[in-house]
Amino acid sequence: MGSRFVELYPNPSDLLTPELNEFDLMHPDEYLAKNNPDVVLNFAAYTNVSEAQKQRDDKNGLCWQINVEGTKRLVSALPINTRLIHISTDMVFSGSASDPGPYSADHKPETNSQLLTWYGYTKAEAERIVGNRGTIVRLIYPVRAKYPAKLDYLRKPLDLFNQGKLYPLFTDQHTSLTLIDEACLSLQNIINENLSGVFHMSCPDTFTPYEIYIYLLQKLGKDISGVQKASVDPKRYPKFGGLKPSFNFSPWRQVIDQLIQQGIGT
Repeated sequence: MGSRFVELYPNPSDLLTPELNEFDLMHPDEYLAKNNPDVVLNFAAYTNVSEAQKQRDDKNGLCWQINVEGTKRLVSALPINTRLIHISTDMVFSGSASDPGPYSADHKPETNSQLLTWYGYTKAEAERIVGNRGTIVRLIYPVRAKYPAKLDYLRKPLDLFNQGKLYPLFTDQHTSLTLIDEACLSLQNIINENLSGVFHMSCPDTFTPYEIYIYLLQKLGKDISGVQKASVDPKRYPKFGGLKPSFNFSPWRQVIDQLIQQGIGT
């Protein structure tokens, strides 16, 4: 998300993009005091959900240290007139039958850690730290056509399909996704219009994993006869998720069509 934001930003000379050896999230004071930025966009996060689960309740683990302690130190170090835009996730919500999505931007994040993944709980805690000090932007399964450094929600299963290793797909989990290019433009709007509050960036309609991957594979001319179905384990994955967008975002089928035009899978 961060790298694509830099690529699409119309005035890149206005951006500070420090290298790892220039900026330490755990010790941000010196860099922020020296550069006194107008806006800080916090894309930094520990996002490996599976590895985060292995760290559950461990506040010395990387997930808690980056997502919670890192956010706390960043907020504390912000110059008084510097705006903060903090990137968060749909996983601050449980996606349970008793509190189902799609969620609006004013829906309160879950406070019970047992109802969230450990990753989701650390991001919910980070949001509570940011509070009114910054603008919160929630994304859900951010996707783009090409990014060699990391596979995403669409490109990972596509890669597994091409290897003949695609796992069975859930037919009863409901979620949505974020087209990164559209999110980057909305972030620019938040900055330019000096918007504050909480915003959701997502396609307006939900889908099941089976539904969206079958659509993608068929559009790419793939043989889907071997694709298997499965049911979601609600103890491991949110079953009733999704976000309601705060801006005008494309429906998920249009997202797939656009990614195919941009060369996804090639």
